[in-house]
Amino acid sequence: MTGVKDDLPDHLLALLGRVMDDFRVDLHAASTGAAGARRPAPVRGLRSSQLRLLSLTPVDGMRVTDLAARVGMTKQALGEFANDLEERGLLETVRDPADRRVRILRPTLRGRQAVEAGEQMIGEVEARWRERLGPRKWDQLRALLVEAHEAWPGAAGA
Repeated sequence: MTGVKDDLPDHLLALLGRVMDDFRVDLHAASTGAAGARRPAPVRGLRSSQLRLLSLTPVDGMRVTDLAARVGMTKQALGEFANDLEERGLLETVRDPADRRVRILRPTLRGRQAVEAGEQMIGEVEARWRERLGPRKWDQLRALLVEAHEAWPGAAGA
């Protein structure tokens, strides 16, 4: 009988997916349970996808359509994320003074605190991964990821 993790492909999409899944598991562990209890309240229990959205939302806000494009989501999917983050008090909706039909999302003070705590938590998880892989390999991995992103035609600075 084949197990769930047996015979996994080793193409880049699968490899990157598994690494991201592993990183998310470590990040989730850092934000929940005993480890999470030591974190500031706004970041406790946040999923990595929620933290990513918060961290990519400018302090002064961004139009929903522009933010959806920035994070690579549909406007509808972003709306669902935003609603959940608004219920948690991490995001707020304001109307564009120039066009009241336009919805602008911006982080609340609590949301900005979650981003700050989340970035610290991500740094801690990265430090553990750096220890596991060794500093040279970790630094190479990060540098290659940055280089691969910057080589993409749509990347800023490319």
